[in-house]
Amino acid sequence: MTELIKPDDCKNMDELRHQLDKLDVKVVKLLANRAEFIDRATELKKLNGMPARIPERIERVVFNARNTAGELNLDPELVEKIWRILIDWSIQREAKIIREE
Repeated sequence: MTELIKPDDCKNMDELRHQLDKLDVKVVKLLANRAEFIDRATELKKLNGMPARIPERIERVVFNARNTAGELNLDPELVEKIWRILIDWSIQREAKIIREE
């Protein structure tokens, strides 16, 4: 997969859409990579008798995501909504293995 060009370098909508499609593939790959880390966290939590849901950690992750969004001029509210969905999905994935919920 070739590298992305900058949005301002897109000369027409077809080119811009092509770049967005390539970017979407990268985002999905990053989410898959994140899921691999969640799977490892699940193993470590199970080994250490930890619960899937750790409220302080959830709030720290959301806080970090919101701050990063703000630094990048992205809507922190939107990022928080996305992250909470991602976190809930991750906890459900962990809980199935930990057999907590």
